[in-house]
Amino acid sequence: MDLEDFCIRLNQLELSNAQRALAILWFHDCQNPGICMKASTLARTIYTAGLGNPNPTQLEEAIAKIKLTLKSKAGFKLKPTERDTIKGWLIPILEGVAADVDLEHSYLPEAIWKNTRGYIEKIAFQVNGCFQYGFYDGASVLLRRLVETLLIECYEHDKTQARISDSDGNYFMLSGIIGDAVDKSRLSLGRKTKLVLRELKAIGDRSAHNRRYNAVRADLEKIRLGVRLVVDELIQLAELRR
Repeated sequence: MDLEDFCIRLNQLELSNAQRALAILWFHDCQNPGICMKASTLARTIYTAGLGNPNPTQLEEAIAKIKLTLKSKAGFKLKPTERDTIKGWLIPILEGVAADVDLEHSYLPEAIWKNTRGYIEKIAFQVNGCFQYGFYDGASVLLRRLVETLLIECYEHDKTQARISDSDGNYFMLSGIIGDAVDKSRLSLGRKTKLVLRELKAIGDRSAHNRRYNAVRADLEKIRLGVRLVVDELIQLAELRR
């Protein structure tokens, strides 16, 4: 979302000019943390976007009164502790905007799945987002989906997908694919990978199909290193890295 689109959405909210200015400062701060902006610049942005025509001096005083910023000669800077306050004003217009996922400390390190395939990267990103925000059932089901996708990629890379599909070309359920890959050793999987595959599937199945079961963080932490190994190994076997 660019600034123009953000301002169009911002116009849907009943905010004062000072709040609009802080929202615009928040938008820039998301892209450039710690940025300072003068009231005159914020007033000009509000005017250009058609949101109002505030007096810069009065706007400066109004922003200072809200006490969500630090003021210096360079302008206003958001207090780090108040970013969520402003984000709270904007929730109605931020629906559908990608979540802020910390990839540096994520469940699946970005280095493993980056530069593979777009659909794989999106699933891995969602796994990390679900884990970070405590949606552990979602993370479990998505991990199951990611592994299923990667296993199929391995078979397709080897041109042996007929082993895991029926006469109509439909792929077997994950249990059948894992059975072929692990029990019949169709793929050159490491011993640890074989063990983790079944455990990962079991957790994903419980989250997806057991109505009385809810995954907790410990369930995923227990297999974290193993999942990393599995995903990395399958991506290598399928030669998915660009």
